[in-house]
Amino acid sequence: MKRIYITAIPLDSNFAIAPYAAQAANYQQTYTAPSCYPITPIIADTARPGDEITVLAVRQKNSSRSDNLDAFRRELDTLGTPHTLIDVTTPENQQRDALLTLFETLTDAMQDDACYYADATFGTKTYPLVLASALRYAEKILDDTEVCGIYYRELTRENGRVKTARQYDISTLFTLDGIVDMAAGEDIADKRAFIKLMLHPDREV
Repeated sequence: MKRIYITAIPLDSNFAIAPYAAQAANYQQTYTAPSCYPITPIIADTARPGDEITVLAVRQKNSSRSDNLDAFRRELDTLGTPHTLIDVTTPENQQRDALLTLFETLTDAMQDDACYYADATFGTKTYPLVLASALRYAEKILDDTEVCGIYYRELTRENGRVKTARQYDISTLFTLDGIVDMAAGEDIADKRAFIKLMLHPDREV
């Protein structure tokens, strides 16, 4: 099976990334070693022998340094899982054309016949919008693809120190556009009620 994993790489000028043993808050996870990147335990738990593994490392650069990317390379190597790492790099720029170029570069690296896993923890504030659109492209345009998981790591701090590290599967949020499209495209009198029903199917009306 072909599995494609996507993570953003933090800007080296912002901070040096540190490892945490994050607890899975709303899904099952067996990998317990500390990791800098939330996608690492996902790769460890989902990749199987014989899978074709591709990792897309998305980064916007504003310097010649690549410390955080190098840390990710080392982390992947510790897993011992054969993989292809693709450095998806664009200049750091939040202008419209730069963001569209990031979307184009990311989607150009995507492939048919694959399961996609993505981490939305790192990156600029505009990056999750680009990532969500790229994943929607993979699901709607490419052949035989599935978005299998989207994740986010939360760090809580007390007196400046990290107190807890939790990791969430936020894949449900990826379905919201589909629910809205479904409500808009159907002959439904009360579209708000329909959306609420789709969001909370077990809730009493």
